[in-house]
Amino acid sequence: MQVYLSTLTEVDYTQTLEKIEQSYTENPKKGKAKRALVARLRQSPSYQYELEVIAKDEAAVVVGHVMLSKINIVAQDAKYPALELASLSVDPEVRAQGIGKALVNAVEERARAENFNTIIVSGAPDYFEQLGYEKAEIYDIYSDESTLEQLQVKFLWDQLTDYPHGKVKDADVV
Repeated sequence: MQVYLSTLTEVDYTQTLEKIEQSYTENPKKGKAKRALVARLRQSPSYQYELEVIAKDEAAVVVGHVMLSKINIVAQDAKYPALELASLSVDPEVRAQGIGKALVNAVEERARAENFNTIIVSGAPDYFEQLGYEKAEIYDIYSDESTLEQLQVKFLWDQLTDYPHGKVKDADVV
């Protein structure tokens, strides 16, 4: 099967939301919550369509999706703009073929192109560790919405003069 990665367009909105929900076959409640989150983030003032990528098969059916949303990491002395991997889903029938990894790599490249240097993710620590993510607590990054074991970070630039540290906050709130 060939898979094509592309930027999401409005034509893909409904199909993508349906696929997000369907990809959580083991936890339908979480699927509905992810669908609602993505729909809400698309309405956010800080939404950037460039930071949402889909995978389609030869029949132009969406088989995967990834979305980054803007956040801030706030410390007493500074505020760092960053991104959070808000959603990653792959159709259960085509999992374990590298589609998730390809989606994450593609959206990371787009984040670099937009001059972001930090991505936060909460959940699936074993999976994201394979993609170069580290425990966020190492850098004193924390969140009220995630446990220290679940929260991970990846810095997209090899060197930073000041590594982000502090509390993760929604970009539209701070």
